[in-house]
Amino acid sequence: MIRPPRLPLAVFLLVAGIGAHAEGVRTAPMLANTCAGCHGTNGASAGEFMPSIAGMDPGYLYSVMSDYKSGLRPSTIMGRIMKGYTEQEIWAIAGFYGAQPWTSTDRVASGKAVAQGQAIHDRLCESCHDDGGREQDDESPRLAGQWAGYTQYVLDVCRDRGARCRPTKMGQRVKGLSDEEIAALARFYESEK
Repeated sequence: MIRPPRLPLAVFLLVAGIGAHAEGVRTAPMLANTCAGCHGTNGASAGEFMPSIAGMDPGYLYSVMSDYKSGLRPSTIMGRIMKGYTEQEIWAIAGFYGAQPWTSTDRVASGKAVAQGQAIHDRLCESCHDDGGREQDDESPRLAGQWAGYTQYVLDVCRDRGARCRPTKMGQRVKGLSDEEIAALARFYESEK
């Protein structure tokens, strides 16, 4: 049996390190790939209670992930996951997902709940979530086309946290909404593509 020649350890380490970046071996796509199990391929979630994050403002994504890491934002698992990343890696993940195309949920919503949700949006939310929730920046995420289940969950948590909700103005605006109104608002955003 003929065996291939063994490379000296130094040559192996040199060849293995060719694709590594100066800041380390973990590239932005590699870091972001660990998120795919929950947030879907390239950030396009296929699950009702998991947000799509592709195409979101990188500044907003960085802020949210940093809040999870510090404990400012409550979570079931995100806080534990984010503690494993450096600030530079969090920026890399945010930049990767920000560069991906947005994919709206394919669910079609219409009817009374959507009309009720639009009225609530126009009254309370339009100043930060312009164009039916399509506009975004480093403080306000895209809501149009997001899963209603996830949006409803976030609004419920924000209402329960009140002044502790981030941003505080959101907690103030949703604190007086009923369960039905929150569900309608979530359905409205889901209907906007």
